[in-house]
Amino acid sequence: MKIWIYLNGMQQGPYDYSQLQQMPIDANTPVWYEGLADWTAAGVAPATAPLFAMQPGQSGWQAQQLGWQQQGWQQQPGWQAQQPDAAYQQQAKWAMPPARPSTYLVWSILLTLLCCTPLSIAAIVTGAITNSRYNSGDYAGAERMSHTTEWLVILSILFGVLAIPLSLIFLL
Repeated sequence: MKIWIYLNGMQQGPYDYSQLQQMPIDANTPVWYEGLADWTAAGVAPATAPLFAMQPGQSGWQAQQLGWQQQGWQQQPGWQAQQPDAAYQQQAKWAMPPARPSTYLVWSILLTLLCCTPLSIAAIVTGAITNSRYNSGDYAGAERMSHTTEWLVILSILFGVLAIPLSLIFLL
């Protein structure tokens, strides 16, 4: 299993368990590995918690083995971490994810209720897509969808403001 840590203000890794035992980490060090939704304290993450649950007179490796057995995991004999390919190494260089871009959902819903323009309905859809893309790790796509939603909201407001005088003209 490949584990990344957040130490000294930067993401480092991937590491395997034996490397983590040699690192100056504690139970509060943020870690991430495939299967975790977000960065988690090493003492809480299921795969790294055994590193901090040592009994007196027990080595870190024995504590790790005990943790694996308690969780029903079996270490395979002769297991070794494989060297990641270049694309995987490039992907692993990202640091903490950027801030979630605005979805403008409140504005979109209010404009749909007040003006009911097709643009405000489209803004609701693109706002939801913004969340979906951010959650899937497509941060650039989420940013683009956020800007698209912003423009749809602005255009919806403009069409709503223009619709008021036009509706008065047609009603008179």
